[in-house]
Amino acid sequence: MTSRNDEDDNGFAEWGGYMAAKKAKLVEQYEQQASSSKKQSDILTGVAIYVNGYTSPSAEELKILMSAHGGVYHTYQMPKTTHIVASILPNAKVKQLGSVPIVKATWISDSIAAGALLDHRKYLLYTGHDDKQPKLDCVRPKTLTAADPGFLSEFYNNSRLHLISTLGAEYKQLVNQLREKSNGVYPGRERLRTLPRGLAPSERVVMHIDMDCFFVSVGLRSRPQLRGRPVAVTHGRGTPINRPQASVECENELVKKYFPNENFEDVDSHGSMAEVASCSYEARQCGVRNGMLLGNALKICSDLKTIPYDFEGYREVSTALYKTIAEYTLDIEAVSCDEMYVDVTPILAAANITVEDWATHIRKEVIAVTGCPCSAGFGANRLQARLANKRAKPAGQFYLRPDDVETYMAQVSLSDLPGVGSATVAKLTKMGLHKCGDLQVGCPPLLYTQNSLQEMQANYFEIK
Repeated sequence: MTSRNDEDDNGFAEWGGYMAAKKAKLVEQYEQQASSSKKQSDILTGVAIYVNGYTSPSAEELKILMSAHGGVYHTYQMPKTTHIVASILPNAKVKQLGSVPIVKATWISDSIAAGALLDHRKYLLYTGHDDKQPKLDCVRPKTLTAADPGFLSEFYNNSRLHLISTLGAEYKQLVNQLREKSNGVYPGRERLRTLPRGLAPSERVVMHIDMDCFFVSVGLRSRPQLRGRPVAVTHGRGTPINRPQASVECENELVKKYFPNENFEDVDSHGSMAEVASCSYEARQCGVRNGMLLGNALKICSDLKTIPYDFEGYREVSTALYKTIAEYTLDIEAVSCDEMYVDVTPILAAANITVEDWATHIRKEVIAVTGCPCSAGFGANRLQARLANKRAKPAGQFYLRPDDVETYMAQVSLSDLPGVGSATVAKLTKMGLHKCGDLQVGCPPLLYTQNSLQEMQANYFEIK
């Protein structure tokens, strides 16, 4: 059994103290900035805001306004926060924030313009209306253009990329908060007592856990009839293009540029230009790829079913994933809403179980809690764990043992290495390099004549 002190040596334990010090430092910096800047009024005295996500005015603009008019700006939510400023929040997040009023950013700007602190209740982001009560909607929604004042907020509210970046930051913060509140007891480890005893590895083991086809899997929870069929998540529904022909030609050129190895037919004015955000493995077997235009996807897979985004569902499943892992350890490095790295060395040693038994156990638990499948890769470091997970997918597990690393890496394509993009792959291919094994056995003929590292680098950058 490992002691709590032993686990603290891995560097994760000090994060709680670090975050507390960081918050205090940010408050101190704000107070110094406010005292040195010229105060215009005391309209916002007694108001302390925390900005959650995209707002208009922006968080930086609100920070300046609060300083100039006697208010307080919190980079993180704190006990002294009086109001939360946001443009959109899911119900789960609203419940998590508690009783602190959630208002629109215009409350601040309108109060300053009026010369007095206005009633915040008129600016509440959510009212007491029961969301289960249907509303009459007799007017067709207006399609916003880039010239519309509300275009940016509408765009961010419906952007999956904005959601991914926001959730990634939120779950890093969640892990830090859990560390601050941790008493060193992990209830999940009690459930490991039912597993057979085995020989835990003596070396360090890092797990990379990743949800399979995350957006699709979340959407299929309420559509079980589509399991096993080609499915794509997209804003579009296969409707024809309503844009000038010049846009069609431009899109076709971009598709050929970014998918040079794919044999796609040109999209015409009868195809959809909506982008495939995520697709099931069944769709991938038909040739559909993430980022493909829906018009092209339907041409190569006529049976493709499309489902809409479920932003609230993504947040719900992500939170469940992180909290499930946190019941076993807080040695977590959040990567995004659907993946993370975990140092499982203390877990295996404390429970005296094998990597395989742990992987089977945690994957079953994640599926039971979230309703979505996941894969897990294991190795001595993050790179090995990530590459092992490529072999584990879909819905599997793989442990890259120390004795097998060199042999395994020899078969890994250079394009699978993190940070090696298509431009780099093209240059390496011209140099005769395709797999990691090509670098293990020696330099290719193109480099035999190079006399120095500088010459090799110059040769690399000259290749177009």
